[in-house]
Amino acid sequence: MPADVTLSSAVVWIDVLLVVCAAAAALGVWVVHRRLTELERAAGALGHLEELAVSVKKLAGDRGDLDLRRVEHVLIEIRDAQRRLEDALLRVSEQALARGGSSLAPAANFATGGGLAERVVTRLVALGYDRVQILPPAEELARIAAGDGEVTVEARRNGVACKGRVLVRGGALTEVDLKPAYATFP
Repeated sequence: MPADVTLSSAVVWIDVLLVVCAAAAALGVWVVHRRLTELERAAGALGHLEELAVSVKKLAGDRGDLDLRRVEHVLIEIRDAQRRLEDALLRVSEQALARGGSSLAPAANFATGGGLAERVVTRLVALGYDRVQILPPAEELARIAAGDGEVTVEARRNGVACKGRVLVRGGALTEVDLKPAYATFP
């Protein structure tokens, strides 16, 4: 009798274990099914990507005749023309100020040299310099603005300190000569 009891209790335990395994398997199948339906829904939303790929290929084919090197050269020419135009406008403005007339840029206090300092700063900023410092005092700037001379300046370009001079002839800026400070040391 004790053998029958242990055998029947073992069968019960095996049956319970089989039921638990079957329930776990059913739960696993349900989770996998749920994930698959979510993936199908997400894949359905991405179905329009194929249409986009066709549109992109068509667009690339339409724009295939566009030569990027040619576009780059045209942009470089436009940039150079803009610089030449800016230089021409600055020269005209400086000549008008040197004659005592008005200019495109306002010239404050031209007689005391303030206009010359402003024109020097404007020219250097147009050439790509920043933090421009005019070294001569206002009295010397007034003397140079009335005739000829050179204005000593310090500025920065692309983070590099530069020193040099701006030549003034007849009250107009004629030449800008700035060199990086490290070029002056051997």
